[in-house]
Amino acid sequence: MLAEMLSNRVRTIALAAAVVVATGAGVTAAVLHERPVAVPAAAVSAVPAVPAVPAVPAVTAEPVAPQPTPVVQTATVPAPSLEPAPAVEPVGDPLDGPPPGPFADTAPARTAAPADRYAFLVGVQHYRAPTHPTIGSAVDVQHIQARLLEAGWLPQNIRVVTDGQAAGAAIRGGMEWLVQQGRPGTFTFFHYSGHVKQQGGGTEALWPIDRAFVPDREVTRTLSQVRGKLWVDVAGCEAGSFQDGLPSDRVLFTGSSSPLQKSYEYPGWGTSVWTGLMFDVSATEADADHDGRVTMGERIRYSTYSAQLITRLQVPHGRQTPQHAGDPVLGWTLDAPPA
Repeated sequence: MLAEMLSNRVRTIALAAAVVVATGAGVTAAVLHERPVAVPAAAVSAVPAVPAVPAVPAVTAEPVAPQPTPVVQTATVPAPSLEPAPAVEPVGDPLDGPPPGPFADTAPARTAAPADRYAFLVGVQHYRAPTHPTIGSAVDVQHIQARLLEAGWLPQNIRVVTDGQAAGAAIRGGMEWLVQQGRPGTFTFFHYSGHVKQQGGGTEALWPIDRAFVPDREVTRTLSQVRGKLWVDVAGCEAGSFQDGLPSDRVLFTGSSSPLQKSYEYPGWGTSVWTGLMFDVSATEADADHDGRVTMGERIRYSTYSAQLITRLQVPHGRQTPQHAGDPVLGWTLDAPPA
Protein backbone atom coordinates (compact mmCIF):
# COMPACT_ATOMS: atom_id res chain seq x y z
CA MET A 1 0.00 0.00 0.00
CA LEU A 2 1.21 3.45 -0.86
CA ALA A 3 0.06 4.61 2.57
CA GLU A 4 2.68 2.34 4.12
CA MET A 5 5.46 3.65 1.91
CA LEU A 6 5.01 7.40 2.20
CA SER A 7 5.21 9.49 5.35
CA ASN A 8 2.15 10.84 7.14
CA ARG A 9 3.39 14.31 6.32
CA VAL A 10 3.37 13.71 2.56
CA ARG A 11 0.03 11.86 2.64
CA THR A 12 -1.52 14.77 4.53
CA ILE A 13 -0.27 17.31 2.01
CA ALA A 14 -1.56 15.14 -0.84
CA LEU A 15 -5.04 15.32 0.64
CA ALA A 16 -4.90 19.10 0.74
CA ALA A 17 -3.40 19.51 -2.71
CA ALA A 18 -5.02 22.90 -3.27
CA VAL A 19 -2.71 24.51 -0.72
CA VAL A 20 0.17 24.08 -3.15
CA VAL A 21 0.80 27.10 -5.36
CA ALA A 22 2.76 27.44 -8.57
CA THR A 23 6.12 29.14 -8.35
CA GLY A 24 4.98 31.51 -11.05
CA ALA A 25 8.05 30.67 -13.08
CA GLY A 26 6.82 31.29 -16.59
CA VAL A 27 3.34 32.12 -15.25
CA THR A 28 3.81 35.86 -14.88
CA ALA A 29 0.07 36.52 -15.17
CA ALA A 30 -0.71 34.42 -12.12
CA VAL A 31 -1.59 36.18 -8.90
CA LEU A 32 0.06 34.79 -5.78
CA HIS A 33 -2.14 35.65 -2.85
CA GLU A 34 0.28 34.27 -0.28
CA ARG A 35 2.26 37.01 1.43
CA PRO A 36 5.95 36.53 0.60
CA VAL A 37 8.21 35.40 3.43
CA ALA A 38 10.50 38.24 4.50
CA VAL A 39 14.05 36.96 4.05
CA PRO A 40 17.07 39.25 4.28
CA ALA A 41 19.65 39.00 1.53
CA ALA A 42 22.27 36.44 2.50
CA ALA A 43 25.89 37.60 2.35
CA VAL A 44 28.45 35.42 0.65
CA SER A 45 29.78 32.85 3.12
CA ALA A 46 27.51 34.17 5.86
CA VAL A 47 25.33 31.63 7.64
CA PRO A 48 21.76 32.98 7.74
CA ALA A 49 19.30 31.98 10.38
CA VAL A 50 17.27 29.08 9.08
CA PRO A 51 13.64 28.83 10.12
CA ALA A 52 12.51 25.36 11.05
CA VAL A 53 10.16 23.76 8.56
CA PRO A 54 6.80 23.72 10.33
CA ALA A 55 4.90 20.50 10.60
CA VAL A 56 2.02 20.30 8.17
CA PRO A 57 -1.25 20.14 10.11
CA ALA A 58 -3.47 17.12 9.73
CA VAL A 59 -6.58 17.72 7.68
CA THR A 60 -10.09 16.39 7.88
CA ALA A 61 -11.02 13.26 6.03
CA GLU A 62 -12.59 15.26 3.22
CA PRO A 63 -9.84 16.62 0.93
CA VAL A 64 -9.87 20.23 -0.21
CA ALA A 65 -11.05 20.44 -3.82
CA PRO A 66 -8.59 22.10 -6.24
CA GLN A 67 -9.57 25.59 -7.36
CA PRO A 68 -11.12 25.35 -10.88
CA THR A 69 -9.62 28.64 -12.00
CA PRO A 70 -6.57 29.65 -14.04
CA VAL A 71 -5.53 32.05 -11.27
CA VAL A 72 -3.03 30.34 -9.03
CA GLN A 73 -4.27 30.68 -5.47
CA THR A 74 -3.58 29.57 -1.93
CA ALA A 75 -6.40 27.68 -0.24
CA THR A 76 -7.22 27.67 3.45
CA VAL A 77 -6.13 24.58 5.35
CA PRO A 78 -9.08 22.95 7.19
CA ALA A 79 -9.05 22.67 10.97
CA PRO A 80 -6.92 19.81 12.28
CA SER A 81 -8.60 16.46 12.81
CA LEU A 82 -7.86 14.02 15.60
CA GLU A 83 -8.42 11.15 13.22
CA PRO A 84 -5.48 9.88 11.13
CA ALA A 85 -5.44 10.93 7.51
CA PRO A 86 -6.87 8.24 5.24
CA ALA A 87 -4.61 6.45 2.79
CA VAL A 88 -4.09 8.23 -0.51
CA GLU A 89 -3.79 6.28 -3.73
CA PRO A 90 -2.69 7.89 -7.01
CA VAL A 91 -5.47 8.87 -9.38
CA GLY A 92 -5.43 9.50 -13.10
CA ASP A 93 -2.19 8.86 -14.96
CA PRO A 94 0.27 6.55 -13.18
CA LEU A 95 3.02 8.40 -11.36
CA ASP A 96 6.44 8.18 -13.00
CA GLY A 97 8.89 5.85 -11.33
CA PRO A 98 8.34 3.19 -8.68
CA PRO A 99 7.25 4.08 -5.15
CA PRO A 100 10.29 4.66 -2.93
CA GLY A 101 11.66 1.48 -1.43
CA PRO A 102 14.92 -0.35 -0.69
CA PHE A 103 17.39 -0.17 -3.56
CA ALA A 104 21.07 -1.06 -3.85
CA ASP A 105 22.66 2.29 -4.66
CA THR A 106 26.24 2.12 -5.88
CA ALA A 107 28.73 3.63 -3.45
CA PRO A 108 31.38 6.01 -4.83
CA ALA A 109 34.94 4.72 -5.17
CA ARG A 110 36.19 7.79 -3.28
CA THR A 111 34.64 10.75 -1.51
CA ALA A 112 35.50 14.44 -1.46
CA ALA A 113 36.96 15.90 1.72
CA PRO A 114 35.30 19.07 3.08
CA ALA A 115 38.07 21.22 1.61
CA ASP A 116 37.27 19.80 -1.84
CA ARG A 117 33.53 20.57 -1.82
CA TYR A 118 32.16 23.77 -3.36
CA ALA A 119 28.60 25.06 -3.72
CA PHE A 120 26.99 28.04 -5.44
CA LEU A 121 23.39 28.62 -4.38
CA VAL A 122 20.98 31.10 -5.99
CA GLY A 123 17.50 32.00 -4.73
CA VAL A 124 15.33 34.85 -6.04
CA GLN A 125 12.17 35.45 -4.03
CA HIS A 126 11.42 39.18 -3.89
CA TYR A 127 11.35 40.11 -7.56
CA ARG A 128 10.90 43.68 -8.68
CA ALA A 129 7.46 44.70 -9.91
CA PRO A 130 5.76 43.80 -12.17
CA THR A 131 7.33 40.34 -11.78
CA HIS A 132 5.44 38.41 -9.11
CA PRO A 133 7.44 37.19 -6.10
CA THR A 134 7.90 33.55 -5.26
CA ILE A 135 6.98 32.21 -1.83
CA GLY A 136 10.18 30.52 -0.75
CA SER A 137 13.06 30.66 -3.24
CA ALA A 138 15.42 32.47 -0.86
CA VAL A 139 14.29 30.18 1.96
CA ASP A 140 15.09 27.20 -0.27
CA VAL A 141 18.69 28.37 -0.39
CA GLN A 142 18.84 28.94 3.36
CA HIS A 143 17.67 25.39 4.02
CA ILE A 144 20.15 23.93 1.54
CA GLN A 145 23.02 25.95 2.99
CA ALA A 146 22.12 24.76 6.47
CA ARG A 147 22.02 21.12 5.36
CA LEU A 148 25.46 21.44 3.73
CA LEU A 149 26.98 23.03 6.83
CA GLU A 150 25.47 20.31 9.01
CA ALA A 151 27.12 17.80 6.65
CA GLY A 152 30.56 19.32 7.22
CA TRP A 153 30.85 21.62 4.20
CA LEU A 154 33.10 24.63 4.86
CA PRO A 155 31.36 28.04 5.01
CA GLN A 156 34.03 29.66 2.86
CA ASN A 157 33.35 27.09 0.13
CA ILE A 158 29.64 27.95 -0.12
CA ARG A 159 28.66 31.03 -2.12
CA VAL A 160 25.11 32.32 -1.77
CA VAL A 161 23.28 35.06 -3.69
CA THR A 162 19.63 35.88 -3.00
CA ASP A 163 17.14 38.54 -4.07
CA GLY A 164 18.89 41.89 -4.70
CA GLN A 165 22.28 40.20 -4.98
CA ALA A 166 21.05 37.77 -7.62
CA ALA A 167 21.66 39.86 -10.73
CA GLY A 168 22.57 38.19 -14.00
CA ALA A 169 26.24 39.13 -13.60
CA ALA A 170 26.35 37.59 -10.12
CA ILE A 171 24.84 34.32 -11.32
CA ARG A 172 27.23 34.14 -14.24
CA GLY A 173 30.15 35.01 -11.96
CA GLY A 174 29.17 32.31 -9.49
CA MET A 175 29.04 29.66 -12.19
CA GLU A 176 32.47 30.74 -13.42
CA TRP A 177 33.71 30.45 -9.83
CA LEU A 178 32.54 26.82 -9.78
CA VAL A 179 34.43 26.22 -13.03
CA GLN A 180 37.60 27.57 -11.41
CA GLN A 181 37.19 25.41 -8.30
CA GLY A 182 36.21 22.19 -10.04
CA ARG A 183 39.05 19.78 -10.72
CA PRO A 184 39.59 16.03 -10.44
CA GLY A 185 38.94 15.02 -6.85
CA THR A 186 36.43 17.78 -6.09
CA PHE A 187 32.65 17.81 -5.75
CA THR A 188 30.81 20.94 -6.89
CA PHE A 189 27.13 21.79 -6.51
CA PHE A 190 24.97 24.40 -8.27
CA HIS A 191 21.42 25.13 -7.13
CA TYR A 192 18.88 27.65 -8.46
CA SER A 193 15.46 28.45 -7.01
CA GLY A 194 13.25 31.04 -8.68
CA HIS A 195 11.38 31.95 -11.82
CA VAL A 196 12.30 30.51 -15.20
CA LYS A 197 11.72 32.63 -18.29
CA GLN A 198 10.28 31.02 -21.42
CA GLN A 199 12.11 32.81 -24.22
CA GLY A 200 10.54 30.95 -27.12
CA GLY A 201 12.04 28.50 -29.55
CA GLY A 202 12.44 25.90 -26.82
CA THR A 203 14.76 28.16 -24.80
CA GLU A 204 14.27 28.65 -21.07
CA ALA A 205 16.36 30.94 -18.88
CA LEU A 206 17.17 31.55 -15.24
CA TRP A 207 15.41 34.75 -14.15
CA PRO A 208 17.74 37.11 -12.23
CA ILE A 209 16.49 40.09 -10.24
CA ASP A 210 17.58 42.50 -13.01
CA ARG A 211 16.06 40.42 -15.84
CA ALA A 212 19.51 39.78 -17.35
CA PHE A 213 18.28 36.30 -18.25
CA VAL A 214 20.70 33.37 -18.29
CA PRO A 215 19.58 30.97 -21.08
CA ASP A 216 19.63 27.23 -20.54
CA ARG A 217 22.27 26.77 -23.23
CA GLU A 218 24.56 29.24 -21.44
CA VAL A 219 24.06 27.43 -18.14
CA THR A 220 24.93 24.14 -19.82
CA ARG A 221 27.90 25.57 -21.68
CA THR A 222 29.40 27.11 -18.56
CA LEU A 223 28.81 24.33 -16.06
CA SER A 224 29.96 21.63 -18.49
CA GLN A 225 33.45 23.13 -18.09
CA VAL A 226 33.54 22.12 -14.42
CA ARG A 227 35.98 19.27 -13.89
CA GLY A 228 35.51 16.61 -11.26
CA LYS A 229 32.10 15.59 -9.94
CA LEU A 230 29.22 18.05 -10.38
CA TRP A 231 25.60 18.17 -9.23
CA VAL A 232 23.20 20.66 -10.83
CA ASP A 233 19.78 21.16 -9.21
CA VAL A 234 17.07 23.53 -10.52
CA ALA A 235 13.84 24.34 -8.65
CA GLY A 236 11.63 26.27 -11.04
CA CYS A 237 9.11 25.80 -13.80
CA GLU A 238 10.33 23.92 -16.88
CA ALA A 239 13.38 22.91 -14.83
CA GLY A 240 14.09 19.91 -17.03
CA SER A 241 15.07 22.25 -19.86
CA PHE A 242 18.41 22.80 -18.17
CA GLN A 243 19.60 19.21 -18.40
CA ASP A 244 20.32 19.11 -22.15
CA GLY A 245 24.02 18.38 -22.59
CA LEU A 246 24.84 18.28 -18.86
CA PRO A 247 24.21 14.76 -17.50
CA SER A 248 27.16 12.36 -17.78
CA ASP A 249 28.95 9.70 -15.79
CA ARG A 250 30.36 12.46 -13.58
CA VAL A 251 27.55 15.07 -13.73
CA LEU A 252 24.23 14.53 -11.93
CA PHE A 253 21.24 16.68 -12.91
CA THR A 254 18.07 17.00 -10.86
CA GLY A 255 15.16 19.31 -11.56
CA SER A 256 11.77 19.99 -10.03
CA SER A 257 9.72 19.41 -13.20
CA SER A 258 9.89 18.32 -16.82
CA PRO A 259 10.63 20.82 -19.62
CA LEU A 260 6.88 21.22 -20.24
CA GLN A 261 5.65 21.46 -16.65
CA LYS A 262 5.23 24.06 -13.95
CA SER A 263 6.72 23.61 -10.50
CA TYR A 264 5.04 24.39 -7.19
CA GLU A 265 5.69 25.79 -3.74
CA TYR A 266 4.12 24.77 -0.44
CA PRO A 267 3.24 27.76 1.79
CA GLY A 268 3.08 25.60 4.92
CA TRP A 269 6.78 24.89 4.52
CA GLY A 270 7.74 28.27 3.07
CA THR A 271 9.78 26.43 0.43
CA SER A 272 9.31 24.92 -2.98
CA VAL A 273 7.82 21.42 -2.99
CA TRP A 274 11.00 19.99 -4.53
CA THR A 275 13.49 21.61 -2.15
CA GLY A 276 11.34 20.91 0.89
CA LEU A 277 11.23 17.23 -0.02
CA MET A 278 14.87 16.86 -1.08
CA PHE A 279 16.54 18.73 1.75
CA ASP A 280 14.16 18.53 4.71
CA VAL A 281 11.52 15.82 4.55
CA SER A 282 13.71 13.22 2.86
CA ALA A 283 16.48 13.68 5.43
CA THR A 284 14.53 11.36 7.73
CA GLU A 285 11.61 9.98 5.71
CA ALA A 286 13.54 8.59 2.74
CA ASP A 287 15.62 5.98 4.58
CA ALA A 288 14.01 3.07 2.72
CA ASP A 289 16.37 0.38 4.03
CA HIS A 290 16.33 1.80 7.59
CA ASP A 291 20.09 1.78 7.93
CA GLY A 292 20.22 5.30 9.36
CA ARG A 293 21.88 6.64 6.23
CA VAL A 294 19.93 8.51 3.53
CA THR A 295 21.69 8.17 0.19
CA MET A 296 21.23 10.57 -2.70
CA GLY A 297 19.40 7.80 -4.54
CA GLU A 298 16.93 7.48 -1.65
CA ARG A 299 16.40 11.24 -1.58
CA ILE A 300 15.76 11.42 -5.32
CA ARG A 301 13.39 8.46 -5.48
CA TYR A 302 11.41 9.57 -2.44
CA SER A 303 11.19 13.21 -3.51
CA THR A 304 10.36 12.43 -7.15
CA TYR A 305 7.44 10.20 -6.26
CA SER A 306 6.19 12.38 -3.41
CA ALA A 307 6.27 15.59 -5.47
CA GLN A 308 4.03 13.97 -8.07
CA LEU A 309 1.67 12.71 -5.40
CA ILE A 310 1.43 16.10 -3.71
CA THR A 311 0.76 18.02 -6.94
CA ARG A 312 -1.26 15.48 -8.91
CA LEU A 313 -4.58 17.36 -8.48
CA GLN A 314 -3.32 20.82 -9.42
CA VAL A 315 -5.28 22.79 -12.01
CA PRO A 316 -4.86 24.11 -14.59
CA HIS A 317 -1.19 23.16 -14.97
CA GLY A 318 -1.24 19.59 -13.64
CA ARG A 319 1.36 17.83 -11.56
CA GLN A 320 5.10 18.34 -11.57
CA THR A 321 7.31 15.39 -12.45
CA PRO A 322 10.87 15.87 -11.14
CA GLN A 323 13.73 14.85 -13.39
CA HIS A 324 17.10 13.29 -12.77
CA ALA A 325 19.76 12.07 -15.15
CA GLY A 326 23.47 11.47 -15.38
CA ASP A 327 25.91 10.02 -12.87
CA PRO A 328 24.50 6.61 -11.86
CA VAL A 329 26.56 6.49 -8.64
CA LEU A 330 23.96 7.51 -6.07
CA GLY A 331 25.07 5.68 -2.94
CA TRP A 332 26.53 8.81 -1.35
CA THR A 333 25.38 11.24 1.29
CA LEU A 334 25.76 14.99 1.70
CA ASP A 335 28.52 14.44 4.27
CA ALA A 336 30.41 12.10 1.94
CA PRO A 337 29.87 13.18 -1.69
CA PRO A 338 31.77 11.49 -4.50
CA ALA A 339 35.09 12.74 -5.82
